[in-house]
Amino acid sequence: MQAERRTGRPRGSLLRFLATATILGLGCGDATEPTPVPASVAVSPSIWLLDSIGAVVQFAANVRDANGSSISSAAVTWSSSNGSVASVDPGTGRAVALDSGTTTIRATSGGASGTASLEVYVSQSAPPYAPGETSYGRNQYTEYLAGDLPIIVSAPHGGYVEAMEIPDRTYGVIVQDRNTQELIRQIAAEAFQRTGRHPHIVICRLHRTKLDANREVVEAAQGNPFAERAWKEYHGFIEEAKQAVTTEHGSGLYLDLHGHGHAIQRLELGYLLSGSELGLPDDQLNGASLIAKSSIRALAAQTDTTFVGLIRGPTSLGGLLQVGGFPTVPSPSQPHPGGEPYFSGGHDTWRHGSRDGGTVSGIQIEANFTGVRDTEASREAFAEAVTLAIETYLDLHFGIAW
Repeated sequence: MQAERRTGRPRGSLLRFLATATILGLGCGDATEPTPVPASVAVSPSIWLLDSIGAVVQFAANVRDANGSSISSAAVTWSSSNGSVASVDPGTGRAVALDSGTTTIRATSGGASGTASLEVYVSQSAPPYAPGETSYGRNQYTEYLAGDLPIIVSAPHGGYVEAMEIPDRTYGVIVQDRNTQELIRQIAAEAFQRTGRHPHIVICRLHRTKLDANREVVEAAQGNPFAERAWKEYHGFIEEAKQAVTTEHGSGLYLDLHGHGHAIQRLELGYLLSGSELGLPDDQLNGASLIAKSSIRALAAQTDTTFVGLIRGPTSLGGLLQVGGFPTVPSPSQPHPGGEPYFSGGHDTWRHGSRDGGTVSGIQIEANFTGVRDTEASREAFAEAVTLAIETYLDLHFGIAW
């Protein structure tokens, strides 16, 4: 009997030990963690534009669980609601433009999904632009009134449209040039009234918070595809106008219209020459290097008037505007800014003037507010004066009579 008791005790202890070990083993770190369940999917970019067939955009999906934690290992499947507009690789989210239109790009993970909007916008071949007819870019962000005069006038900073699809620019100048859109339209109306013909007019209708059409595209649009598209259309319209002017007239004048807020109420004409360069003596200002860097380089090569005469002489644009009752720098009475703030010309003036070639010469007009842009009467008076000045300027220096 004693032997049997000794034999029974170890068996009970062993069973208790094995049971305890089993229980402890279930609580250790080797146990399988529960698989996270996708609860939401966010697709980026959430809205995008492709403007050529074959263009691509890479979409990305952020999958999260019910607690909002990101699930980096989640499998995602991609699809396009309109495969004729754009296809998307089901495994990578890389979309390719196929035809104009819109489609929804969907990313699905488990029972959750998210979407993005993709537009493919492909311009048709530019139609012949009839003088006096207005054309628009996508969503009417840009406007082009085709002309038949050797004049092109643009307004990059007078727009009002604050499109929701375009985020506000985060750096650079965002202040609107007040009433420059109204002023450029008044100039067009005055020119037509005087001649029965139309100048070429190009307007950026987007507010400067959305697009600065007088900057290189990186700063102008800051990576937004809708703003980039408008930038391309704006400058494309100016190029169309330059081609028309060159074909019909051989040469012409491009004016980029702005508004300044400087204390001195005077017009500032920019030729891509600094204020200090404008203050040089005549013999130095007539130097070949300054002529070559100016936005009226082509005009200087074709007229008998000296470069100094074109810039600040009696028959310069500034001189003619001064006679019309509008103080202007440079001009005979104000040949240089005198150390005061002055805009010498920006991106559009060097891009579309003749500094780098072509026969269309350019001048930036910075219009003061009081007496030029502030009221309808002021705008009408300035439009009359500048139209007369341009007519005289073209006749004297380009040999083109209206």
